[in-house]
Amino acid sequence: MKKRWKDFGRLSTDCYINIGKTDMTQWHQAFDALVSAIEETRSRNPDFAGEFYEVEEQTDFEYGVDDWLMDYLDELRMRNLHEKCCEVCEKVIGLFAWKEQLPEDFVFEMSSALSAQGKTEEAVALCEKWHRQNTESQPLAAALIYARIDANEYTGAEEVVQKYISKEDECTEDTELIYRAAVRLYEEKGDQKTAKQMKKTLEQYEEEVERELMEEFEEYPFGDEF
Repeated sequence: MKKRWKDFGRLSTDCYINIGKTDMTQWHQAFDALVSAIEETRSRNPDFAGEFYEVEEQTDFEYGVDDWLMDYLDELRMRNLHEKCCEVCEKVIGLFAWKEQLPEDFVFEMSSALSAQGKTEEAVALCEKWHRQNTESQPLAAALIYARIDANEYTGAEEVVQKYISKEDECTEDTELIYRAAVRLYEEKGDQKTAKQMKKTLEQYEEEVERELMEEFEEYPFGDEF
């Protein structure tokens, strides 16, 4: 059991050492080692990591699984390995219960990869399934908006947008993803007036965030002791 985790630790480290190379073999091998480690550990302890976040907790945060998986998906996306991306996301989603945590990142990545392959109906169905079960999740709502845009289902995409924001609303940390999706929607529809308005609201939010960060930075200048 420990050997599988050590294999993943070694291979995942090698991925970063050789990052940028065209050969993805080590990344694929590391993912296979990770899946094997989880499955083998569960074969001896059925209660191991029923939820995704528990992988990190129950391995004492030794392997950086969360960050590594996101980096793996980034590498797949950059290389347009959309089919492999779908395979990885589907495997990860299938490994966990997702009762305490939502597979938002994996649904988003898988949906985007499906759309990139022209499988827009599958992308919409995937996002609709998860959004239906978790309507409070704005990342899942944003994923559904993008999927419907890619499928040219502009009316359906706009229906989702209008459930979460209106033209008069301010953009917040909670609604930022919806605003970004809405900007793309209205640009795709050719409604430049609404797109411009949504973009202006988003930019105002971004400026406010930047201002708050600068104020925080100025409050703790370099050289000060904490």
